[in-house]
Amino acid sequence: MSKFLRSVAVSFHSSPVPPDLLVLMACVSEADRLDWMFRDDPDASFYDKACGSYLPYMQTTMKCFMSFASEHSKNLPVEARLDEYRGLCAQVTNSSLSENAYERIWSNATRHFQSYLPVPDAALTAPVVIPDNVVLPSLKYYRGTFYNLTAGFTFSLAINGFVAIIILLAVWARHSKSNGKLSRYVRSRVLIPAVFDTTHHSETRVLPFYKVILPTRGEAVTLACFLLANAGLSLYNYPVLSSKMDTKLFFLVRCIANRSGGLAFGLIPMTILLAGRNNFIQQLTGAPYSSLIFFHKWAARTMTFYAVVHSILWVAYVAIRMRVSLWYFFVSFAYWRWGVIATVASAVLVLHSVHILKAKQYEIFLVVHISLALIFLYGCWKHCAEFGWLGWIYLAAGLWVWDRICRAWRFLFASGGYKNAYAQVLSTSDEIFRITVPCVDKRHFKFFPGCYAFVYVNGRKWFWQSHPFTLMNSGEALHVLVRAKNGLTRDIFCALPSDGARLPLRIALEGPYGHEAPLRSYSNVLLLASGAGIPGPASYLQKLIDSHDHCEVIQCTFVWIVPSESLIDTMRDTLLTICKKIGKAHMKIQYKLLIYVTRSQGGNADLEWLPHEIELHKFRPSVETLIQDFCKESSGTIAIVSCANPGLDDLARRYIAQAIQVHPARIDYFDELQVW
Repeated sequence: MSKFLRSVAVSFHSSPVPPDLLVLMACVSEADRLDWMFRDDPDASFYDKACGSYLPYMQTTMKCFMSFASEHSKNLPVEARLDEYRGLCAQVTNSSLSENAYERIWSNATRHFQSYLPVPDAALTAPVVIPDNVVLPSLKYYRGTFYNLTAGFTFSLAINGFVAIIILLAVWARHSKSNGKLSRYVRSRVLIPAVFDTTHHSETRVLPFYKVILPTRGEAVTLACFLLANAGLSLYNYPVLSSKMDTKLFFLVRCIANRSGGLAFGLIPMTILLAGRNNFIQQLTGAPYSSLIFFHKWAARTMTFYAVVHSILWVAYVAIRMRVSLWYFFVSFAYWRWGVIATVASAVLVLHSVHILKAKQYEIFLVVHISLALIFLYGCWKHCAEFGWLGWIYLAAGLWVWDRICRAWRFLFASGGYKNAYAQVLSTSDEIFRITVPCVDKRHFKFFPGCYAFVYVNGRKWFWQSHPFTLMNSGEALHVLVRAKNGLTRDIFCALPSDGARLPLRIALEGPYGHEAPLRSYSNVLLLASGAGIPGPASYLQKLIDSHDHCEVIQCTFVWIVPSESLIDTMRDTLLTICKKIGKAHMKIQYKLLIYVTRSQGGNADLEWLPHEIELHKFRPSVETLIQDFCKESSGTIAIVSCANPGLDDLARRYIAQAIQVHPARIDYFDELQVW
């Protein structure tokens, strides 16, 4: 078992080079610079002459090897050092000389050593003693070179360990109920607000033609720590040495190239993991999928930066230092060819992932993205097939396959694959329709408030697409409330009869995903929704009503902001059911249901069915006032759930962050809106 684990560990980096082998490399390099009366076999290895094919050369390297004993070997007798030399030769060549043979060769050499000073126009035929000051620069060169290969692996472990610490801190923060001044300040000013206290879910125009989604301040701080850790470890401790093999500049180029390549490989599994839908990080931290996609992008960008640096520096080294044709390397060496392909694929992956391109054609983006990612992984595997480091690729591929297996399980077994379903228009003016999946086995499909699923529609034009939607529960059925946008949702809406008749569909659900906010443990709950974002908050409200005897909630306010009265009618059955339950039960929870119509069409004739438990207001409310008044009226802990349009959700985030610092009780914010 230990041998297996050791082999697995070794697969994550190049084979380690023992200190004694570095000494042998340096000795052979310096012996090669001397003029020997020996014709080299063009097919011979670097070590052949040092391991028996030419005795004077071998005796020279043996003497050099004896002079640079490693820490564990310097006190060993000569016989033991000779045995180490023999072991190295057996390792790097096919030498089969016996221990006695090595001792005879060494004994013979001690009587024939000559001065290192060369005789002009005379080839060497006897062993020489290479001075220590000649060998030492070459030894330092090899130590520095292989140190940076090892550093690439060691620092990759450190970066992944640093990310693991961040995850543990996020897990602690999720379960912590601390509410001291410092805690309130950090959550109010550092973690929850948008990075510039402006927009988070709304698109921000940074250039006339370019829009982005800005992170929260907590995401930005986490990203800054990640980038600083990478910068520190990628720039730390480069030995700048000059030797006969390289100048200081080109030695530094090799070191940076080797380390950056190792660091790039170390980020590949993290990049794959963060993109997966079945992600243990999401389950542990409760972070929304949109946050993990944000970190996926930056892990990929950092990895690509390392890969590009690795490639550019090696191209420069080959073209300038070695003065060899790049095309020759591309054609002759598979590792070089596949390294170029992998780097180009990685760069294209990053460049085509900008928000403006992804937002326009997301499904095309997704297919291209996955295809390029597979090319990239295969290119990395071929690039390092001879050098090691494949453990990172196997781990990344394993994470990707695991995610696909979990997705297939959710698709085929949790929801039962494709089912008969139907869609019908709810509001033509607001372009909202509902998809209903009538019979879902809830024993396997574990519905919870706020959960979402990726919806697949069986059709020649749509079968390859999947879109995430929040779900609503209704007996054995599941409902999806959809506002028509572009692409699939627009096509379905245009195909629907305008009179509300049902359109049969074949639907599959991949889910459920997400996590449920623990609202029952809070004293006060505010549910904030707008437009078609009502399914999540409405599901939370229904669960609080159904479990009122088993929760700590004493006050619950539900706020739904809609553009027109017609949208209210789309939730008629749900609202009537909620109000009926409130009216029947004798509950300790005080409910307040508020609906705000921002662009009233006049008259209440179509809303005569609206129960008296619901307060209808025909004006645009102040989100700041809603949140401040709720917090002032609350006694005890507060939970606020928001699933609104991006602009309103960003306002809610800003005012909730402000309230956290001034309100004495603990306030937790659960943002159900996701944009990526």
